[in-house]
Amino acid sequence: MAKEKLKKKYMMLGIVIMVGIGITLSGCGDKKSTGSSNEQGISDLNEDGVKNYKDAALKALEERYGEEFEIKQVGGTFTSRVHGKKLICNPISNPDKFCFVEVDSKSLEVYDDYTNRIMEIKLGKLLEENSKDIFGVDVRIKPTFDTVYDKHTFLGMEPIEFFKENTLGGAIHIFIKSDGNINKSEESIKVEKFINRLITLGLDERSIVAVWYCNKDVYSNIDSEFNQLQLRNNVTKFYNASENSYNGTYAEIKDNKLKQSVKEIEDNFDY
Repeated sequence: MAKEKLKKKYMMLGIVIMVGIGITLSGCGDKKSTGSSNEQGISDLNEDGVKNYKDAALKALEERYGEEFEIKQVGGTFTSRVHGKKLICNPISNPDKFCFVEVDSKSLEVYDDYTNRIMEIKLGKLLEENSKDIFGVDVRIKPTFDTVYDKHTFLGMEPIEFFKENTLGGAIHIFIKSDGNINKSEESIKVEKFINRLITLGLDERSIVAVWYCNKDVYSNIDSEFNQLQLRNNVTKFYNASENSYNGTYAEIKDNKLKQSVKEIEDNFDY
């Protein structure tokens, strides 16, 4: 029951990243394109048949973020801003990371959300340092923000300020290495304490906080697996599975306060 409630909360917050699973991963690793049509019928040229929209996207990303990118996927079902050509790209230096990119079919103006990935990592590291006295040293935190395009001009912001001013909310995923011996009452108090600390830090916007108590193998692979699970909208399904996590719970920040009581956080545990 708690698992289904958590999924519904994600849907209500609008933080589930929708990607077309059935779309072939085409163009992967290509930094240049040929100008021909691909198997999905998506032309490499704009509607006037003039320029290569893929090259326009890769050039804009490199100029904005100072590193080379490649195309992971052509097309997608993520939210559209201008009903243009959609791409999913990643920095060549880190194929596990990703960003959603949309190119206006006529003007070739490029929109992307890679700033979110950068700020999510910065915020996660900050929150980990602010959580170890509560959860212990074996804790990883992975925030995800609602997709908002074209925030690269705000890269100089502190991550909390960025979250407050340039996102529509999001989720904070907490992973704790566990041996399965979980005192739900004690852990619920810890979760309440941490969420109140988030609010004190200024993270008082609409958010959901999900906590999983992972086995050691899953915990050790969080950095390598999380981004791809996020991309494929499989985070909750994967970590809710009993073979990956011993247990889990969640709570919400709404109207600048913790919505649930300690007892409700305890009731939200899966088992």
